[in-house]
Amino acid sequence: MKSIKNLIAILVIALAVAAFAGCGASDNAGGSGDHVFTVASSSDIGEELNPHLYHSGAALYALNYVYDPLVMYADGEIQPALADKWNVSDDGLTYTFHIRDEAKFSDGTVCNANNVVKNFDVILQDKEAKEAYAWMGVCANMDDYYAVDDSTFEFKLTKPYYPALQELASVRPWRMLADAGMDNGSSLKGIKEPIGTGPFVLSDYKANEYAEFVRNEHYWGEAPKLDKFRVQIITDGQAAVSAFEAGQVDMLYDNYESSLMGVDTFNSLKEEGYVSAVSDPVLTRVITLNSSKAPLGDFNVRKAIILGLDRKAMVESIFGGLEEMAQSYYWPGVMYCDVGLKGYKYDPEESARLLDKAGWKLEDGVEYRTKDGKELALKYYYDASHEVQASFAQIFQADMKKIGVKVDIKGEESEANSDRIYGGDFQVGYSVSWGDPQDPYSTLNAMSLDGYTAEQFALAPCEGYDDFAATVQRTFSETDPEVIRQNHDKMLHYIEDQYCIIPISYQTNRAIAQKGVSGIEFGYSNVMPLYTLTVGE
Repeated sequence: MKSIKNLIAILVIALAVAAFAGCGASDNAGGSGDHVFTVASSSDIGEELNPHLYHSGAALYALNYVYDPLVMYADGEIQPALADKWNVSDDGLTYTFHIRDEAKFSDGTVCNANNVVKNFDVILQDKEAKEAYAWMGVCANMDDYYAVDDSTFEFKLTKPYYPALQELASVRPWRMLADAGMDNGSSLKGIKEPIGTGPFVLSDYKANEYAEFVRNEHYWGEAPKLDKFRVQIITDGQAAVSAFEAGQVDMLYDNYESSLMGVDTFNSLKEEGYVSAVSDPVLTRVITLNSSKAPLGDFNVRKAIILGLDRKAMVESIFGGLEEMAQSYYWPGVMYCDVGLKGYKYDPEESARLLDKAGWKLEDGVEYRTKDGKELALKYYYDASHEVQASFAQIFQADMKKIGVKVDIKGEESEANSDRIYGGDFQVGYSVSWGDPQDPYSTLNAMSLDGYTAEQFALAPCEGYDDFAATVQRTFSETDPEVIRQNHDKMLHYIEDQYCIIPISYQTNRAIAQKGVSGIEFGYSNVMPLYTLTVGE
C-alpha cells in the first residue's frame, strides 16, 4: 500500500510539472525571443492589487513593485521615493513633501500633490478604513493634509510622532494609485486597474496560476535590470523544485508569504552549485501565550512553559543554521532594540518546580499534571498550510509533554487561523513581528491598543500593562533620541519580563536561482529580490 501511495505522489508531482510546462513558463517575452524570468511562489498575488485595503488579499511584494510611497525605507534609513525632498517643522507637527518632477504613473499621467491627496482621502475620509489603520500613528494623529501647489504635499499632525516617515514607507496603505485606477475617485469598493508609479506594471494575470510584470517605461528611478518577469503559482514544494531542476523555473524564493523550500532542499540545491542567497533577519517568529486565557493568567505557569521549551533545539532542527535563535521580540539590529536583553534559558527542572509551586502536580503513573482534579491542558492553533508553523506546534507539544503539560494542536485554514489569532480567541498561537519598516514602531503601537495583535491580548492582563501602553504612546511624541532609547529599553524589558511572548527565531528570506543569475539583493521583508537581478552577466 505504501508503494502505491508513493507512486501516486510521484504522478501528482509529474502532472503538476507537466501542467506548468504547458502554461508557458519559458515562453518568449512578447515574441521577442527573450526568456521570461520565472519565480515560483506558493501564494497568488491576489485578484485585485488594491494598495489601500487589507481585504483585497494582495501580496505585499506585488504591491511594492507596482506602487510607490512618498518615501522609502532602505539600509536602516528613510530615502527619497516620489518625494525627492521633504522637511519637518521644528515642532514636529508639519511635514512638507516635494514631489519629484519626473514622477509619472504607468499610464503616462503625471503624479502630483493632488493625486497624493486623493490617495490619502481613501483612508482618512472613510471611518472604517481609518479605524483599520488606527494602529498607525500617522493615521490616528492626522489633523489635516492638502496640496500646497501641484508639486508640494503637506500634512499636519495633532501631536509630534517621530516614526511618521517610517510608517509612510509601509507597503500599505500609503501608496499612490492613479486617478484612472480608482472607481469613482476611491478604491474602497475596488479598483479599475492597478496603475502605479512603481518599477513594474502588471501585464498579465490568471488567478492561482501566474502573474506577469513588465518594466514600467515611465518609472522615475533607475530602470530595473529585468524587462519582464513571471510569478508562477506552484503550491506543492516538490513540484516547484522539480520545475526548477528542469529549468522551467529560474528562482525559488521563500518568505512568510511563500514557503516552498525546506532547509534540506535549500542546502542541497546550494551544494549542487545553484546560486543561493539568504537575507539578514527581517522579522521575528514567536509563540504567544494568551494570558487572558486560563491557566495562562498564572505567571508561574507561563514562565514554566517557556523554561520547558528547548528553543535552541527547535531552531536547529527546523532551520539548520539558516535562522538564528531569537533572544528578544525584535532583532537587535532594529533601531532602538539593542538593549541587552538576556533572553529565556532552557531549564526543565526549574520549570517543574514552578508548576509544582502553582499547584499543578504530576502524580505517579500519569502523563499530565493536575490541579483540583483538572488536567493541565492547552490548545495550540496554527495555519495548517504553513510547514514551519506545523513544526513549531509539534515540537512545542512534545516539549510540553516532558514537563507534564498536555497540548492539543489544531491546524486551521489560513484565514480562519489569522482571524482567531488576531481576534484573541486562542490559548497558544504562532505570530510574527511585522518587519521593516514597521518594527518596532507600529508593532509596539499595536501592542498598546486594544484588539490589534496577538501580543496585545497576551500582554494586556499583565501587571504594569497600563504603564507600558502609556510609555509606548508617550515615546512617539518624544524628540530627544536619548529619551527614545531609554523608553525602548524600558518597553522591551517589560515585554520580556511578562513571559507571555516566546521569541523563537529571527526569520530570514531565502532564494535559490539558476546558475548565471546575479544581483540578488534583499530589500523590505516582504519583497522578492528582483529589482537589481541580472541574468547571464
